[in-house]
Amino acid sequence: MPDDELDSDLEALFPKLRPGLYRVTSPKDPRYNCFAFAANDTQHYWQYMGPGKHGGYFWPKEINGDSLEDVISVYGLIGFQVCETSDFEPDIVKIAIYIDDDSIPSHVARQTRRGVWKSKLGRGKDIEHTSLQLLEGDEPHEYGRVAVLMKKRRYDSEDVDK
Repeated sequence: MPDDELDSDLEALFPKLRPGLYRVTSPKDPRYNCFAFAANDTQHYWQYMGPGKHGGYFWPKEINGDSLEDVISVYGLIGFQVCETSDFEPDIVKIAIYIDDDSIPSHVARQTRRGVWKSKLGRGKDIEHTSLQLLEGDEPHEYGRVAVLMKKRRYDSEDVDK
């Protein structure tokens, strides 16, 4: 990956990010987060706010929580199914749901058509990264560990990760 698209601030937050293992692919954009990005939505910020509340955020009304099971259900509504492996399959898009020490979903990454992973870092930048482990860890800004992998058929019309 090109060294001219690196960010030393991100490397400080995520100690496993190193030149050659990631690249920045977009500037900061607070309109969406990783949960939305994984669903191919760059226009909304996805977050559960509690019964009857939305606070300007998107969350499917059918899902009444933000546990790991709830997040799996959210992605199930748009066609994702739990799978066993992160191995690249050309006609399949995969997502990886990370959880923190309390088993609360903390991040979601999406696999690109080239087999690398792409993540929206909070309200910040999007990055491509060569492995899911680069964002794992127990430091304050790291995302914990990958708990669930999901997949669905890839369609050209829904491709934030070209």
